Amino acid sequence: MKHETKTILYINLRSHPVERVEPLKQARKLGLRVALLADKKPDIDLSLIDDFILSNTYCQETVLKDVLKYHEKQPISGVLTWSDKDVELVSYITNQLGLPGPRASAAKNARNKYLMRKSWEHVPGLSPKFMKVTSFEELKFAAKKLTFPFIFKPVGASGSKSILKIESMDELKEAYQQMLHSTSPDKDKIYSYFPNEYIAEEYLDGPEVTVDGLVQNGKVYIAGVTDKHITPDYSLEYFAQFPSAKPQEVIHEIEKKTEQAVKALGLNNSAFHLECRVTTNGIRMIECAARPGGGYISSHLIKMATDHSFQAEVIKMAVGETVCFDQLRDYKRFAGMIILLPEREGLITAIQGVIQALETDCITTYIPVKQVGDQVKRPPEDFSSYYGVILGESNDAEKLENALFKAKNTICFTVNKDHV
Repeated sequence: MKHETKTILYINLRSHPVERVEPLKQARKLGLRVALLADKKPDIDLSLIDDFILSNTYCQETVLKDVLKYHEKQPISGVLTWSDKDVELVSYITNQLGLPGPRASAAKNARNKYLMRKSWEHVPGLSPKFMKVTSFEELKFAAKKLTFPFIFKPVGASGSKSILKIESMDELKEAYQQMLHSTSPDKDKIYSYFPNEYIAEEYLDGPEVTVDGLVQNGKVYIAGVTDKHITPDYSLEYFAQFPSAKPQEVIHEIEKKTEQAVKALGLNNSAFHLECRVTTNGIRMIECAARPGGGYISSHLIKMATDHSFQAEVIKMAVGETVCFDQLRDYKRFAGMIILLPEREGLITAIQGVIQALETDCITTYIPVKQVGDQVKRPPEDFSSYYGVILGESNDAEKLENALFKAKNTICFTVNKDHV
C-alpha cells in the first residue's frame, strides 16, 4: 500500500532507546509522511520525520491550536501516541478532526484506573475488588475491607510507576507517605492529570501476562499473549516472551476476557495493551492501556515472532485503512527480551561480559541504555532506570528463557555506591 499524500501525526515518542524510533520507521515503510508533535525536539535521527511541531502537550487547547494551524497547510490523516500520557489528547484531536480514534469517555476509562475498574464491574469475574483512595483515612478504611497483601497505586501512572504491595496495617503510614512523595507532579508531570487520586485493590496471585491488539470499527483484533516476569516489590516488568507458552485453553480464556474488557471500556479505533493474571480463580484483569504495548513488545518481539509488524497495523488503523491480522497470528518462533535492572544505586565504573552475552545461543541483540560514567537509581527514587535490554529468539520457549537469563547473568556492571 502507498500513501504518498497521507500524513501521520505522532504525539511524543516513548522514552526507551531504539524502541522509540520503530514507529517512525514503520510509517516510512508504509509510504507516509511523518509529523511529530512534542514538548521538545527529541535526540534522534531527525531524518526519520518530515515535520516537527513544538507544543505543550500538557495543554489540550494549545495542542489543538498548533495542530489546526499545521493541518491547514498539510492535511493530517491519522493521529497516534505510543505512551499513556497522551491517550486523552489523541482522543481530543482525532474527535476534533473527524479522524479514527477513541471517544473521550473511553480514553478517560483507559487513563484512570478507578474508572477502568468501574467500567469492568458489571462483567462477572473480570476485575479484583478495589476501592478509591484520596486520603490516609480512606487507605485505612480500604485496608479493613481488603485482605492483606493488597496493591496501592496511583490511578493515572504508567510504566509500573509507584505500585506498592502492602503486607500489613503497620506498613500503611509509611506506604502512604512514600506514595505522596513519589507521585508529586514536581517529580513527574504525569501525576498532574489525576493528582492525589489512588486505588487500593485486591492482590492477584499467579503469573502475569499481557495482550496486545487493536479495535477497528467495533471489531477486536488480538495479536497474541505475552508471558511476563515482574519484580515482587514494585511490579517492574523485566522479562517478556511472545507468544505465550501457556496451554491453549488458558490462552482462549485470556483472549475471551480481553475482548470483554476492551469492549467494557468502550474502546474503538484504538490500539490496546492489556495486563492480566492467571490466578487460581481464573483470569483477572490488572489494567488496559489505550495504546500499543511498550517494553519492546510491539516494536520488536511481535515482529521477531511473526515476521510482520504489529505497529504497521496500528498505523493503518489510525489512517483509516483496513487492518489484517492473519500474518500476526501466524507465530513462527518465540521471541523474548530481558531488562537488566540495577541491584544497587551509584555510578557505573565498569561493564564486562557484553560480547560473551551476545555470543550466547538464541541471543540476537543487546541494546545498551547506560554506559560507564552514568548514574543508576532504584525504586522508589526512580522506577525507570535500567542498564539495557537483551533480545533473543528460538523455536523452543524454555530454551529461549534460559538463554536470556544466562546472557543477563553474563553481563557484569560495577557500580560505585559512593557516587549516588
